[in-house]
Amino acid sequence: MILKIKEINLKNDAVIIADVHYKKGDEEFLKLLNKWLISPPPQIFLLGDIFHLLLPFQYLIQYNQEAIELIESLALKTEVYYTPGNHDFNLKKIFKNVTIADAFVDKKKSVFLTHGDLTCNDNIYLIYARIVRNPFFQKLANILSLNFINNSLFKAILKKRVVCETMDNKKFKNIVKEKLKSIDYGIIIEGHYHQNKKFNENNTLYINIPAYVCTKSYILIQLDNNQLIKEIGNDGR
Repeated sequence: MILKIKEINLKNDAVIIADVHYKKGDEEFLKLLNKWLISPPPQIFLLGDIFHLLLPFQYLIQYNQEAIELIESLALKTEVYYTPGNHDFNLKKIFKNVTIADAFVDKKKSVFLTHGDLTCNDNIYLIYARIVRNPFFQKLANILSLNFINNSLFKAILKKRVVCETMDNKKFKNIVKEKLKSIDYGIIIEGHYHQNKKFNENNTLYINIPAYVCTKSYILIQLDNNQLIKEIGNDGR
């Protein structure tokens, strides 16, 4: 699957958050967005699955309205970048002020940022992802179901709990090795897997950032020291 990639200049103290799996009434995430509104970071990267389910359907837009509006407000105050995940995609009709792409790259610093599902080597999944992300497919499904089937399915998905499990280290490292065959950057930052792990492989640093839904934390980019990233909890520490 060919990714839509946008070049950026990654700034010091940028925040990167992934896998929030926001559901209506998630006050912790709303509180974090409001904190950033008061004191905006220089950049905010939303690396997919920020919403437990968000597609351009009216039911889901209304369900997620509070978080959508806060993110839109943030994008008027600072740079907000969003890579769709496997729970939230086809977002350009929803977010007017947010920069959306499958991946963001800083070529000078050799950093690649994305959600993580579209960099896998599972061809069956990639075909599925291409179909469900197709706006014509979604429009047809909407017409054929008269919203009834879709809304019932959406409600069922929204009730599902997110599982936070640590993958076998060797198994996860093999997944990463396969990715590195087709991504040629010095630093790769992804979400999706909920693993919160780092690997050095063939002169590449692979970082799987914490899943906010599991850890209630995100990462802070620190380019001015050797740490590179720092995990930040909801309390700001």
